[in-house]
Amino acid sequence: MAELHIALCTDGIFPEVTGGMQRHSRLLAEHMATIPGVRLTVFHPHATGLFDPALGIREVHVPDIDGRKLYLGELWAYSGRMAAALQAEMDQPGGPRAILSQGFSIWKNITRFSSQLMVHPHGLEMFQGLTRKERWMGWPFRRLVRHVARNSARVVSLGGKLTPILEQVVKGTATQVVELPNAVEVPPHAPPYPADEGPLQLLFVGRFAFNKGIDLLMGVADRLQGGNLGDAVQFNLAGTGPLFETYRSAGVPANVRLLGRVGDDELVRLYQACHGFVLPTRFEGMPTVVLEAMAHARPVLVSDVGAAAELVAPGESGYLLPPGDAEALYQAVRRLADTGPGQRSRMGAAGYRMAKEQFAWPVVARRHVEALKDMHPSDHLGVS
Repeated sequence: MAELHIALCTDGIFPEVTGGMQRHSRLLAEHMATIPGVRLTVFHPHATGLFDPALGIREVHVPDIDGRKLYLGELWAYSGRMAAALQAEMDQPGGPRAILSQGFSIWKNITRFSSQLMVHPHGLEMFQGLTRKERWMGWPFRRLVRHVARNSARVVSLGGKLTPILEQVVKGTATQVVELPNAVEVPPHAPPYPADEGPLQLLFVGRFAFNKGIDLLMGVADRLQGGNLGDAVQFNLAGTGPLFETYRSAGVPANVRLLGRVGDDELVRLYQACHGFVLPTRFEGMPTVVLEAMAHARPVLVSDVGAAAELVAPGESGYLLPPGDAEALYQAVRRLADTGPGQRSRMGAAGYRMAKEQFAWPVVARRHVEALKDMHPSDHLGVS
């Protein structure tokens, strides 16, 4: 195809910033840069030189926000600096002609770029708050999503239940909603399923917070401990968060291990050692940890929230659970424990195939390029 020069606008790049969106930015950039006919300029707030020079990625530094000041005000100012840097690059001969903005990197002066802009708001957590406090805190970010989405040519949905949210947000405008999933690094061959010795090892990876369903998991572990399954199931919980110290101080059921924060190498070992993965989250985007478990050929138990249903073939690669339903979680854990190792291995293999065919980074990066390649200046007008 003819050369496509893409601008990727970010608020940070992993490992300089460790969030999920920042990791997504790095991997997406690295994989898009390998696609023939693609030229990439990445705008970020770090010292340049983050990417392997062999990839040919041009990096543009944008001065970062001041974390001591009001976040939204600093984000507005950062987006203004981003707009100025982006415009300067676009004014150059052969400058970028398609723009992908991660989160709110493009906000101030957004209508200057509307016809060439695809914005990716990621998990839309601000639309999924459960408590009054969460909904109140999410209000300004819902307004911000509405503004950037309605003033872009395209807005990215991770799929599933997130697409109707965005369709409602952009209703009455020319903005198109395009579905592009999260992605994962998939090994060339499915990792072997572990020996079926001792208890069923279930792995959880995530923040210790109410929305992740930690209370549900603890309740199921306690119920199993006191029931006829006894020590047949072991829960291994990796991560920290606002509830971590509460549980560690109060004590947890004997079949629960609190692993705390783990590094990438240890996380790989945990995926390889587990018999299954569990995430009883109450709301979510498209959980990368589920994709990672699939890439390691492990069956998954995950709540039917956000775009999770895009990842699981119920009964074939895992189980989808009603969010917040402790009984459904208990029954799913029991069902997996009663399933023979051969069938669990086949479930994991089905998830691995799905990850490799639909969610591997080379596949998803190419889908991003396809969604960007026909972006060009037009009469697309911003809408407030």
